[in-house]
Amino acid sequence: MKRILIASLLAVGCTADTEPADYAEGLGTPENPIPSEESYALVSHVRLSLALPAVDRAVANVRAFSENPGRALLARPGGAELLAAVPSAVRNSVEGYINTELDKLRIASKTLRVYAGDLSRFAQDVLGEVVIDSSLSISAEGAVHSLVDLSFTPGDIDVIVPIGGLAADALVQRPTADVAAAGALALGEHRFGLGFGAHAWQAINLASMQRYGADVSIFTSVVNCGALAQVVAAKCVSGTCVGHAQDIAAICTNGLAGTIGELGMQLASVKLSAMRFVHGSARLVDSTGDGIADRIVDGSWDAQTDVGAGPVAATATFATE
Repeated sequence: MKRILIASLLAVGCTADTEPADYAEGLGTPENPIPSEESYALVSHVRLSLALPAVDRAVANVRAFSENPGRALLARPGGAELLAAVPSAVRNSVEGYINTELDKLRIASKTLRVYAGDLSRFAQDVLGEVVIDSSLSISAEGAVHSLVDLSFTPGDIDVIVPIGGLAADALVQRPTADVAAAGALALGEHRFGLGFGAHAWQAINLASMQRYGADVSIFTSVVNCGALAQVVAAKCVSGTCVGHAQDIAAICTNGLAGTIGELGMQLASVKLSAMRFVHGSARLVDSTGDGIADRIVDGSWDAQTDVGAGPVAATATFATE
């Protein structure tokens, strides 16, 4: 039986003739069910509260671009020097000239401003809540809890990111499991490690693909900075022209790459050194009347997250799919 197999994996120092543990007397009825020998597909909703100033700044820079792309580009390194070199008669118009050219571009019929606004919202959403899909096997000896994938809803777009393969990912834990009368289930402390930021960045790219038909690289590839610079440089007021096409092209190229690159870099650096479930409580439900629980409901995790600066409490619930 699968329960005996799990017991053999968990037990330390057992001999071949050791009797497997069993549930308390009186359990195994429809009113007091015991867990199934099959794994449960578990869904945990975790509200995150991550104190990440560098990530917040990167998101804010993308949002600033969505509000005024010309100003955002000129605020980056080299922008002040460019404006100082432009003749005073046209200096205050450079920002508007850049905006006019950028606003002509379209990504899936949307302006670059709209796309940047969506990116900033995608980032905020993936950093605010994650749905963890996992597999939970329960026996009288304990439990095996294995993470399977992460689900996000950036901009109300459903994306699923398979996990595993990253050095920071530690996806299988073996907490204690206590089953009591009326289907009461208590799960002991366990913790996972996640390369969370890399998975979140993948979710943003998937959301971009679904909404715009391209990943976030479209943010830079859609703009011909050389052509934009030539147009802006040729703008004149009363015979005084902007000029400095080469500098404008550099500001455009480096600013776009820096805006999106910083967001990706900062997100990729986010690692949940611990997704800690201090304690879990739930209720086993037998819907078929055979004394074996086919569902887990009303689950609540006493949870904490840690990105390396110490544990932070997180609100988390769980149930079977």
